[in-house]
Amino acid sequence: MEIVRYRYKGETSYGTYDAGVVTTPENLIGKDSIGAAAQLKSQEASTASVLSRAAGPDRSSDKAGTAVEIATVPVDKVRLLAPARPSKIIALGYNYKDLVGERETYDEPVIFLKPPSAVIGPEEVIILHEDRKVWTEVELAIVIGKTCRRVSAGKASDFILGHTIANDVTMSNYMGRDHHLARSKGWDTFCPLGPWIVTDANTSALEMRNVINGNVMQSSSTDQRILDDVNTVSFLSRFFTLEPGDIILTGTPANAENSVVRDGDRVSVSIEGLGTLSNTVRSDFVTSQKR
Repeated sequence: MEIVRYRYKGETSYGTYDAGVVTTPENLIGKDSIGAAAQLKSQEASTASVLSRAAGPDRSSDKAGTAVEIATVPVDKVRLLAPARPSKIIALGYNYKDLVGERETYDEPVIFLKPPSAVIGPEEVIILHEDRKVWTEVELAIVIGKTCRRVSAGKASDFILGHTIANDVTMSNYMGRDHHLARSKGWDTFCPLGPWIVTDANTSALEMRNVINGNVMQSSSTDQRILDDVNTVSFLSRFFTLEPGDIILTGTPANAENSVVRDGDRVSVSIEGLGTLSNTVRSDFVTSQKR
């Protein structure tokens, strides 16, 4: 199932996406919480039990009984938003073997945080705030569905709502002093997410790419990860209480620092089975920005 968060006629809602159409149960229209997404996952209505009102029939004549009344809208009529509003974004660094190199044993990945204010959705603009090197990173993102703390790897999947795509936009370090990466990783617009949450993905070996202006800058597979989904959730839940809607960025493969973006660039990060997340880049400072 593909769950989208979208805006239509002034309301933000969660719905499901399929074949160019967004579908939302009437009781979830205007519900902008991850609980609505979880409800869609757990209570997906069968076609036999759904009463569609795509054309807006006279409700007084509806005889739904126990049916679920839904609204359907073509996806090109809505604005897709970032699929979650996380309380926190926890990210892993150096979690890909093709980045750190093949070894007999691996160190724990680096952990860092990005603020919720960094989140933007599909087709929103990544803003370059200073005249410094900025690069993009394709990442598989885990969306947490239920609160967990100190969960075992064997039970971690119970707390995962699904997966989406992230672009971990990064600015070069400030004078080598920004060891915690807050400024490098945390600028507004530096965490595009989307286009939707896929609830049934097998993420063990998915192809992933980072394409800038048609040029492939990163190409790898999620099978290069050191910690997979369940071990990532278990590992991080040792230190943080994970809340519904929280996002975990699971790391990026090799060649991220060469995936540099400048004013006017178009960047698309894609993961097999999850789709493509595209954004344009704009600078808000004065510079020639010549390549």
